Amino acid sequence: MIKVNFGEKIVECEAPITVYEAARAGELVSRATLACEIGGEICALSKELNADADVKLLTFADEGGKHVFRHTASHVLAQAVKRLYPAAKLTIGPAIENGFYYDIDSEVAFSPELLAKIEDEMKKIVKENLLIERFELPREEAVKLMREKDEPYKVQLIEELPEDAVISFYKQGEFTDLCAGPHLHSTGAVKAFKLTQCTGAYWKGDQNNKMLQRIYGVAFPAKDEMNAYLAAV
Repeated sequence: MIKVNFGEKIVECEAPITVYEAARAGELVSRATLACEIGGEICALSKELNADADVKLLTFADEGGKHVFRHTASHVLAQAVKRLYPAAKLTIGPAIENGFYYDIDSEVAFSPELLAKIEDEMKKIVKENLLIERFELPREEAVKLMREKDEPYKVQLIEELPEDAVISFYKQGEFTDLCAGPHLHSTGAVKAFKLTQCTGAYWKGDQNNKMLQRIYGVAFPAKDEMNAYLAAV
């Protein structure tokens, strides 16, 4: 038996167990629960526990919860782009202070009209409520996977990682992306989002590199929260 200290309650359970399972056993999970923090590290609720642990559950009110939520939204964006424009090449898609973005190499110019089309595809992905699964690969297999998917920027990122780096991917439906994570449990949690603009951005911020297209967006657990934010900016 291990003890999982959630602050308000200590849950005793058999190991191994995920944070989500332990929190559910303690009746501590709600729809607002997005991720967790263990030893200062932000983790997915699918994080497996094998020993006693102090765990803080995170919601959108926590910066860590916001980060995981927005990062997941960036992957929903990337998946929508690849569905609509398979020839597009993906680079990076982080969460940022007020939302998220994804830098994309594409011959298609992402006009406001096309952003609306991408938004519609994102809504379909959210409605599909795709399970988000993490997996790791050795370097050679990771490079092979991204070459097979014709993602040269991802290949470059993998090759630039330190020799001892853990190379992880996240899969949702047919879409797989190189990513350190963490992410939400499924795409269905990204309830409200809007793509706000598309600008130019050099690969790695270097003007000697190719100019990419950066699609910005915001994401919230509820539409009224998003509308209030957009009205205030």
